[in-house]
Amino acid sequence: MGSLTVLLSAMGLSDTSLLRKLGISGSSIVINQASSEEREYFPEEDCLFITTRERGLSKSRNMAIREAAMQRKELCIFCDNDVLYEKDYEEKILSAFDRNPDSDILVFFIERPERHKPVFKEERRLDRLHAMKIFSPEIAFRLSSVKRAGLKMDELFGAGAKYGMGEENIFLFDAVKAGLKTTYVPVRIAGTVENESSWFKGYTEEFFRNRGAGYYRMSPFLWPFLCLQFALRKRGLYRDSIGFFGALRGMGKGKKEYLSERRIFLAGDHYSGTGPANATRGLLRALPSNTLYLKSRGKISRALEIWRKTAAADAAVFSGHSRQNIFGMKCAAVRGIPSVYIMHGAVEYENTINRVPDEKMAADEREMMRLADRILAVSPMFSEWLKEHYPEYAGKTGYLTNGVEWSEYYVNLTADGREQINGDSQDLQDVPDLRDSQDVPDLWDYVNRPVSVLSVGGGMPRKRINVICEAVKLLREREGLDIRLDVAGDKGADSAEIDAFDFVRDHGILGREEMKTLYRRSRIFIQNSIFETFGLAPVEALLSGCDIMISRFCGVTVLFRELKETDIINDPGDAQEIAEKIRLLINNGNNKRLTAALNIGETGWERRAEELCRILEDMKK
Repeated sequence: MGSLTVLLSAMGLSDTSLLRKLGISGSSIVINQASSEEREYFPEEDCLFITTRERGLSKSRNMAIREAAMQRKELCIFCDNDVLYEKDYEEKILSAFDRNPDSDILVFFIERPERHKPVFKEERRLDRLHAMKIFSPEIAFRLSSVKRAGLKMDELFGAGAKYGMGEENIFLFDAVKAGLKTTYVPVRIAGTVENESSWFKGYTEEFFRNRGAGYYRMSPFLWPFLCLQFALRKRGLYRDSIGFFGALRGMGKGKKEYLSERRIFLAGDHYSGTGPANATRGLLRALPSNTLYLKSRGKISRALEIWRKTAAADAAVFSGHSRQNIFGMKCAAVRGIPSVYIMHGAVEYENTINRVPDEKMAADEREMMRLADRILAVSPMFSEWLKEHYPEYAGKTGYLTNGVEWSEYYVNLTADGREQINGDSQDLQDVPDLRDSQDVPDLWDYVNRPVSVLSVGGGMPRKRINVICEAVKLLREREGLDIRLDVAGDKGADSAEIDAFDFVRDHGILGREEMKTLYRRSRIFIQNSIFETFGLAPVEALLSGCDIMISRFCGVTVLFRELKETDIINDPGDAQEIAEKIRLLINNGNNKRLTAALNIGETGWERRAEELCRILEDMKK
């Protein structure tokens, strides 16, 4: 039996006393919508208390899901401030999950004025139609399943959003559509306390407008049936206020209004494991739920999809280098909508310095830059580089810094700061970390103790791993240090030179899980690139427990607020500088300092999606 975490959304709290009023006795994450930005962990109550200026029930629940993922929680349940749990609610919920090991979502029974009995008398699979009878605090789920399916609350719906209801029904509809097994468990876990509704103001036209928009969001195909059945079932409740045909007209207005919402078309690889694909997937997950994206894989079907979706969108965003972008940007121009090109790299320049020039790729890149209405580099550093090297496009060049998918990492927030490991333990570390010991006065205590250094990029010349090899060689020969160097990545022009060093272990191309293991086994991570538009590897290494050293030519440096001179490589060609800074890292380390300074809230994909939406709004003015 695991543990349960309650995800509570509330407003204007000053302390954690509400937990006791609601009968919450176990782990919880509270999202408190107020007038400041704060976070505090209360160990006595096992409560992570986050105060935010953000508004909207669905937005706060999505924030709670992200925080739970960062804490490596597994079983979660939504909660509102009008729920009063029974004393044994945790036992009931955990027992039900044990009985249903193949279920991703369990829906329990909370007694409330409009529902005194469970929807079903026995446990059974929950279908889409019955999902409309569910109250959001009745929904418990396996967080790993929700993450895998990319589920989230639709932030256009729910209290505090444009359409003030239906977010839980949409969530369950999306879950069923994604293939998640949802089971109804007719076990009472709570009741409700009297509390003024923040969204229900009677059966007004606005109510039916919201309902119609929600039904269309759930299923455009089922929309007519959903509207008709609701109007018939609830006729006795609203007939004196708006009437049957008035209700149908209101729901029709809701559909029309939802369809008129501004929509973004995001085109780009979001399914492979490349860096640009991961970035596109992170952005897609954080953008509004009505965002259009490419689903086809074939060239012809993809072209037809681009033509169709540029017609349905208000703006087109093309992420990464692809010939299809040229066609897409031309379609956007014909449709009269703005186009944005998110540049994850400078193909022409990078191929040149990697000694694999490709004129065709370079010509495609120049054409995309010419056609795009706006060019967004993935870091401020890269943006300035583009303006300098392509001055003819400087006036339309800006940046949208890559985000970090923080839920991929374990981030244990405590009152003392952050400590994190990308994995369950550091048992894979070959050498114990002795830096905090009073018995280690200087570098010489590390003589004959192996130190594992890691770099990624394989034999790609722009990564300058050959210079790291020279630095390690200096330390081994001059100071007798037993240092090994692990290298991951594809073969390249520098591979033969790198592999000639006997202390190098070349792992080649590794999968994500293999890389996680290698990060955890390593003591120091070095990114020595002479040109890196962003590069997330230093973050992954840091959150895996490594000390890190980064070239000043890496765009990812923008994420680190506490970088010191000793953390930065000023000259990627200077083996002496790198050797000296490895020596300093062995003695002093920087993992805890840099980790504690990471701004998780401002560097996630949610902020990047908000920035992109603002950029698109400005382009339409």
